[in-house]
Formats: sequence, C-alpha cells, structure tokens
Amino acid sequence: MTAFFIWARRFAVYRTLTELLARSTGARLFAVALVPVFWILIANLAPLVQMFVISFYERYPLAEGTSPELTLRHYIAFAERPLYLSAFTRSFIFATAATALTLVVMFPVAFFIAKAAPRHARVRLLLLVIAPFWISEVIRSFAWILMLSNRGAINSFLSFIGFSGPPLDLLYNNISLTIGVLYLTSLYMLLPLYSALEKIDDKLLEAAADLGATGPRRLVRIILPLARDGIVTGCTLTFLLVIGLYAMPLLLGGPSNALFASIIGQIFGKAGDSWPLGSAFSIILILAALAYVGVFMVLLKKPSRRQS
Repeated sequence: MTAFFIWARRFAVYRTLTELLARSTGARLFAVALVPVFWILIANLAPLVQMFVISFYERYPLAEGTSPELTLRHYIAFAERPLYLSAFTRSFIFATAATALTLVVMFPVAFFIAKAAPRHARVRLLLLVIAPFWISEVIRSFAWILMLSNRGAINSFLSFIGFSGPPLDLLYNNISLTIGVLYLTSLYMLLPLYSALEKIDDKLLEAAADLGATGPRRLVRIILPLARDGIVTGCTLTFLLVIGLYAMPLLLGGPSNALFASIIGQIFGKAGDSWPLGSAFSIILILAALAYVGVFMVLLKKPSRRQS
C-alpha cells in the first residue's frame, strides 16, 4: 500500500510537470536550456571563477583554519618582470601571424574541397584532412620532430638529391614552431571555411564569369564577402587555440620561443606556493585574448544594410 501511494504521488508530480510544459512556452524553454546552461556554469565558468578568486590570494592552498590574505602583487608582478611582458607580447604577435598564415594556406584547400572537387569525393577529402587529428597533439609534435631533425626526413631527402653542406637547422626555432602550429590548427580553420564556401551558390560565380569578371575579381567581390562568417569563425578559433598552446611550443620551439601559456604551465608546475601567480597570469591571458578577438570581430563585422 505504501508503495502504491509513493507511485501515485510521483505520477501526480509527473502529470503536473507535463501539463505545465504543455501550457507554458517559457517552461519548455527553461527545460530545454537547463542542461546546457548548467554545463556552461559548472564545467566552464566555475573553474575560471575559482581561478580568479585564487589569483588574489597571498598563498594557496590555505592552511587549515586560516583565512586568505588578499593581495594584488601577483598582477603587479606581471608588469614588473620584462620576461613575462616579452613572452606575453610575443605570444600575441605569433598567434596573429600563425592565424593569418593558416588562413592563407587553408583557404585554397577549403575552396578546392568545397567547389573544385567532385561532390562525391568531398566527404573523403575531408576525412583525409581530419584523420591526423584522431591522435594527440603530443604524438603529432614528435612526428614533426622526426621530420625536421638533422637526420630527419627533410634533411635526408636533401642529402639524397645531392644537397651539400651541413643539415638545415629546422628544429627548436620559429620554423619548427610555425610548421607545427600550422599543422595543429589547420582543421579549425578548414571546417568553418569549407562550411561557408560550400554554401555559396555556383550560379553566382558562373554569372560573374559570364559578365567578364576575372578570377581575382570574383574572389574579392563575391567569394570573400560571402565567406566572411567562415573567415571570422576560423580565425577566432585558430587564434584562441594558438594563444593557449602549451605542449607544442615546449616540444618544437626553443628557449627563445617560449609562449606565455607555456610559462604559465611552468609556474603551476613549480613546487611551493605558485598557484596564485599562475592563476593571475591565466586571467590576464584570458581577458586579453577575449578583448583581442572582440576587436577583431568588430572590425570584420558585416556592414549593416540600409533599408530603402
């Protein structure tokens, strides 16, 4: 009998919720948004809020029974140390250059897959590009180390074709870091570009060609404006990925190529009370990167159409 009443109450609650959802649009919207909003708050924002709070602590973790001492010295240390400022500036310059290079390299690839390749082969070409990303960043970094080392595939090939002289210095410098980053970020640029280019109606390009528009003119006047959203999305994803890279700069870059995210990782890895300093630097990097991307998106914002 007790089980029956429990079941009846549960059924009544279920029926009440069902009727509420059926009557109220707001209730349905709340039910649909509950899980993603909960995920964003708990999985994404909560760790950042905790890191923001820790960045003001004098030391962390706190000893049992002690209250935190608040300070701004970890943020002040960023401005006082030239090493941190130079790495921070270098990271943004490198991320901007790497993003631009990735766009220049991947735009023709995306255009070929979206427009030039046969329609039945496009999925296979995309899978061919995506396949290397099924393995981890570290393994792909070591693959490039084998390619770029003094006795790697590139120097061995040059020696095979008769290139005389010492092996090319391709590893642990800007060359290896740029190649590795381009390889790592290519997919994040390719997919938004492909999605935008694939939606462009081929008849527009054919009509422009019939009217005498040259290839470069069709690119500037039709393709680039219609692919603006894909370009903005790809550049945003690529820049944010590059600015936060940790493993690849350590493996492929030299000591003079250390990026700010790598320095933050080293700070967190130090023994002792270094978490507040690493948290402060992380918050600085996040806010600066978001502001940088925000300015970029405003500059490339679609011009508003005036209604006649």
